[in-house]
Amino acid sequence: MLKRWGLPLILAGMAVIGLWAFLGRPIDLPPAPEPKLHCVSYTPFRGDQTPYDRSLVIPAAQIAEDLDLLKPITDCVRIYATDQGLDQVVPLAADRGMQVLLGIWIGSEPAIFEPQIVKAIALAKAYPQAIKAIIVGNEVLLRGEQSGETLAALVTRVREATGLPVTYADVWGFWQKAPQSLVDAVDFMTIHILPYWEDDPAPSTMTVPHLEYVLGEMGRQFPGKRLMIGETGWPSAGRAREDAIPSIVDQARYLRDFLVYAKAHALDYNFIEAFDQPWKRAQEGAVGGYWGLFDGNRHAKFDWFKPVSNHPDWPLLAALSILLGLATLAVARPAVGDWRAAVAPTIVAMAGGFLMMLQAERAYLIYVTPTDLAVELGLLAQSFAVLLFTLRGQTDLGTAPLAAATRWLIALDTRPVPVATLLRLTILVGAATVAVALAFDSRYRGFPIATYAVPAASFLLLQWQTGAILRPIVDGREERILSLILIGCALFIAWFEGPLNWQALAFCALLLIFAFNMIGAWRRPVRGLSVVPAA
Repeated sequence: MLKRWGLPLILAGMAVIGLWAFLGRPIDLPPAPEPKLHCVSYTPFRGDQTPYDRSLVIPAAQIAEDLDLLKPITDCVRIYATDQGLDQVVPLAADRGMQVLLGIWIGSEPAIFEPQIVKAIALAKAYPQAIKAIIVGNEVLLRGEQSGETLAALVTRVREATGLPVTYADVWGFWQKAPQSLVDAVDFMTIHILPYWEDDPAPSTMTVPHLEYVLGEMGRQFPGKRLMIGETGWPSAGRAREDAIPSIVDQARYLRDFLVYAKAHALDYNFIEAFDQPWKRAQEGAVGGYWGLFDGNRHAKFDWFKPVSNHPDWPLLAALSILLGLATLAVARPAVGDWRAAVAPTIVAMAGGFLMMLQAERAYLIYVTPTDLAVELGLLAQSFAVLLFTLRGQTDLGTAPLAAATRWLIALDTRPVPVATLLRLTILVGAATVAVALAFDSRYRGFPIATYAVPAASFLLLQWQTGAILRPIVDGREERILSLILIGCALFIAWFEGPLNWQALAFCALLLIFAFNMIGAWRRPVRGLSVVPAA
């Protein structure tokens, strides 16, 4: 056995290690000019804590622990509300010689935000030295929950009650549409500049040109009005938007380039954000939960001065990938005569292990609820099953018509259907469902490339082995419907996302592979040419 499998396993294992070493290689970036931020957004929620749980009050000890962790990198935190225990941030920050950008959350219902205004005024009177400014409302105009005139009145009320600098915060484009009364009411304009979320997204390498453009536009429209950047930052995980790619390296690059520019131009700013917030993934997809400089476990994601890796734990990931590949070989037990015959199944198993590890990593990043986790584990099991059937040469997985499976599922046919055929139907329907969701509601949805890479490659391999790629399929109604959905969605997604989004293009390529796998359904049988039976 060692003679048959030893050399192929060694070579394939080295290839897997090489792939992970490449993905995890440290990237040299210009160092940050200084180890401190002017201010950083702070929301204290951890784990399954969420602001939507109105009964939740964050313990003071939890906030104190966070502030002690943030003190070395900033002397200021921005908070967005004064309820759920957030009012405790002000005295705790004062005890540590820190300041607070004190936010009042303004929504659509005065009965809810009025107590926050009262609380903020009381905090301002009790701890005036600890409050850098008061921010009355965050992106209220963007959400359409109050008018600019109403916000102007609230800003004026808070300033008169506290005597402290007061502002309002929103995306820079909404400031451009704000009424003059709001512009006049604030002591300075707090603008949000988030290149990733722009209508025309900018990559992390375009930090300086984008900042210069926005600040130039705001300066021309509001001459003489002081500006503060209230939010700027970059996500470390999630879907790409054109060539704006979330990653740890891109986040570190944005931070460092921004700090160089901010220092050179004496900008006042607040960076978003201190800690990853898992609850935001339910609102904004995976990307919403990964804007923190620290992860949800309060570990720094990268060093501000040294090279940065997207996969600093790549040796562990490589080892797990190899173990997954070995597990599929051990369960499948493909029969081979010598080491040459063992090369192909070894490559398939190790490539599958590598892709499943990428899939597991993505599942960890995107799941929110236990149901989400169960779905992701089910998809991992699906990939594992596909590998087993492929290694065993079970051609039903890549070639069986879908009619028999659909008739069995709706109880029109009681004859047994191979598990591989049902798995094939499940995969194709699942891919079509994801494709439709991305075509109609893509903003917060990611591209499950690794999830469908194993099935797509396996279908092609099995069809090629049996010579069934162009073979006509009798009664291929299901295949024709699914292939139309897959091709239509692939073309629309590629057009909508644009040619710069490699994640979208890669997923569209997988959809087209699935559609190509069913091309035989569009060919009429010709005399003398064998066909794949419907059942």
